[in-house]
Amino acid sequence: MERYSVVRVSGPEAEPITRAEAKLHLKVDSDQTADDSLIDALVSAAREDAEDFTGRCFVWSTWELRLDEFPTGGNQEILLPRPPCIRVNAITYVDADGATQTLGSDNWQLDDRSEPARIRPAYNLSWPATRAVMNAVTVSYVAGYPVSDAGSPMDTTANVPAAAVAAIKLQLGNLYANREAVVVGTPPPQELAMLSHWT
Repeated sequence: MERYSVVRVSGPEAEPITRAEAKLHLKVDSDQTADDSLIDALVSAAREDAEDFTGRCFVWSTWELRLDEFPTGGNQEILLPRPPCIRVNAITYVDADGATQTLGSDNWQLDDRSEPARIRPAYNLSWPATRAVMNAVTVSYVAGYPVSDAGSPMDTTANVPAAAVAAIKLQLGNLYANREAVVVGTPPPQELAMLSHWT
């Protein structure tokens, strides 16, 4: 898998910390609403910083992995970036005639216990031929930590690791306190250093 791109196409629908938790961490009065939109945006930015730093996905989101072709040769594995993988929604490809096809789930197998998760052709099968066009293969999948179904609706943030939540809060505090201080090319912020065991 030499050439690929991966993009988030939807989600997350919630953040690992609520606005109330963010305000408590920032010591902002809960009744003060002037900065609510800013705080919401900074929570998202802090979570994205943590995800980018670790290469992981903390809260359920749908992603698309796009490849120019299926893997060939001895290694037929497709690796799914942004672990942990929850499920694969679909694998589509542009066939030799230029038509978009969906590869049935009985044609491939998923190992979602590995990180990153990996997909291989089913036993005794090979990947189909594709037309020589860019992004001929698309894998749609959901990544993030498992949800808690104790409440209604299901809580997509309940199982985000405590270290990730703590780092997001620390990065939130840094972003809120230094809203205008940006230095391009600096090392990862100290607030994210606690996540280095994932990188």
